[in-house]
Amino acid sequence: MTASKMKTVLLFGLATSSLGLDPRDLQRARTKVPRGEFKGKTFDSMSDVLNGHMKKMFPKTKPCSEWSAEDLQAYQSAVYAYRHDELLKIYTDTSDKRRMNHDSLEGHQQEWAQANSHVSELPHMRDMQRDGHCHEAVMWLVHHVPAAEQQTVFANIPAPLLSTTRHDCSASATAKETELCKLYQAQVTCAECHAGTGMLFQDWKDIPGIIPEDPKYPGAARQRRCDQNYLPKCGPCDGLGGPYWGDELNKFQPTNCELVAEPKDVPEADRQSPQFAEQFIVHQLGSDRLIRTQNAAKYAIYSQIRSTLWYDFPVGGESNGTTKDGMAHLRHDTFYDDLGYKWMDNGLVTEIHTQTRAQREANITGPMMSILHGLYGWGKYLGGLTCLADPVGVPQLGGIVDTKGIPHSAFLEGADYLGRIKIGVEYDGFKLGDKGNGDMKAKRNMTVDHYIKWFLHVYVDADKSSPTYGQPVRFYGPYSGFAVYVKFEKKAPPADVWELICPENGWGEAENKPLHPCKGKTLADSKSQIMVVEKVHPEVCNPYTNGTSVNLKSSSGNMLKGSFGTIFMPEESAETIIV
Repeated sequence: MTASKMKTVLLFGLATSSLGLDPRDLQRARTKVPRGEFKGKTFDSMSDVLNGHMKKMFPKTKPCSEWSAEDLQAYQSAVYAYRHDELLKIYTDTSDKRRMNHDSLEGHQQEWAQANSHVSELPHMRDMQRDGHCHEAVMWLVHHVPAAEQQTVFANIPAPLLSTTRHDCSASATAKETELCKLYQAQVTCAECHAGTGMLFQDWKDIPGIIPEDPKYPGAARQRRCDQNYLPKCGPCDGLGGPYWGDELNKFQPTNCELVAEPKDVPEADRQSPQFAEQFIVHQLGSDRLIRTQNAAKYAIYSQIRSTLWYDFPVGGESNGTTKDGMAHLRHDTFYDDLGYKWMDNGLVTEIHTQTRAQREANITGPMMSILHGLYGWGKYLGGLTCLADPVGVPQLGGIVDTKGIPHSAFLEGADYLGRIKIGVEYDGFKLGDKGNGDMKAKRNMTVDHYIKWFLHVYVDADKSSPTYGQPVRFYGPYSGFAVYVKFEKKAPPADVWELICPENGWGEAENKPLHPCKGKTLADSKSQIMVVEKVHPEVCNPYTNGTSVNLKSSSGNMLKGSFGTIFMPEESAETIIV
């Protein structure tokens, strides 16, 4: 459709009165996680699924390949005129990815004009530009235009369908190609919610999302929390966080921050990559929150922690991984020093995550074995040893893994570089073997590169004279966890750490349970103790049980989740069935 025809349609629409919001419009806007029938496991299947719904919603549709970028820009301009302020406010107030990227149509048109100019010099980018507009146009139409106008004004003209092609950016892209690619990535954010490929960008329970400023603590709100999709966007010193013991602004310890260089002043070649080793053992100090905001509980538990993290996911230049069966491993041993059950094994909680290549390809996250050491050995239904599916699989920290054409990485894909800063990194002077969990107020000023992805922040040592140069040294998520890496070893973890109940974790803690000793015991020895709490894919727990899928009729308890530990707290004896 040409721009002139679109203007005619727009004038027709303006001659009709707005019919207002349907209650279902508000419900859809407030629902952050799409229902299963609106999701696909891969980018192309997601597009196929949503195209099916588009054909049901609109009597006239046209494949993306039959549009030009200019026609889609005219279409979006028409859609923009029918956006509803109340829907826009919901998306803006909750930092929702469905909000528009600019505050005015002119802002979008200026961006489009710049892109059109680049594409005229780079015709091989034309399909990417067009396909990005198709995704953005559909999102605007479905999520910003009330149902009444969808079924009147926009039922009279063809609606675009989604492209099933996922475009990738070349590592050797020019500045203009990179600019076009970034615009495309911002336009296809529907994949972050509608494609079942891992962790969702957001969760509907994570509302209101933005911490209000408090004049008693100027600037503390932006330091306590700043997410990647915030407007105004996070600056170099935003979202730093620090040790915390509550969600309020007076219950975390801010740190000092000095700007060294804005992102534009640090060439990409000089930025330290937010990449971890493919195999490592790290000891860390910090804070954790049980439970996360996404868990819908009316309370939360906080603790200062000491933790050991073992990681083994070598990709070796191959996206599927080089371990047996493409297996990925991650284990946390975390001491919750402030919790009420500290008397039980010093508050030790273990998580063991594994995921095979086949599970990744099927979008099955694999099992997570959770051990609440103080209850281990006391009975199957006390929650001491449980198996469930890990909500996000094993994160790819040391490279990039493709799952059916979609690249996955913790920070190498999709993270924003916020700049180079000098900050006070906590727990200065702590050495492994020291008693307690360090002095959070003792800080060492370090020059770091600051990256953000979703609500997660990682800080990489950018001081060439530092012994940890080029290494991640600090991690923060406002309601998930805070950690400073006090010892980082780039080596393969011991092979038995994935099976042992209580391996040596470096903290020198004496075993506290003579009635149920765990030294030398493995998960294979404990099959009768494992309670399966996974319902969707109970078969992922088969290797750790007796080979028969066991499913619970009801949750019979609460799963308390933090970044460094997950605890299943049963409410009553769990009733099981064999499936």
